[in-house]
Amino acid sequence: MSIDNRQYPNVYSGTYTNEGHDVGFHVDEDGVTVVETFNGTPTVPRETSLLEALDYQTRLTKLGYTTY
Repeated sequence: MSIDNRQYPNVYSGTYTNEGHDVGFHVDEDGVTVVETFNGTPTVPRETSLLEALDYQTRLTKLGYTTY
């Protein structure tokens, strides 16, 4: 099932970073792939919905993560 990205226009395709923890988001027509890196060591990529990704990005921003 394809999700309409226009419903969640604020989902960012990029990386959030804070003190050695990076969280990368890749948005496509099927959802979002998330890859986290701790001090240079990546985790296994995981698939998530646009709504879950938006919630995670909001929490990261509130915790002081920056994007690039």
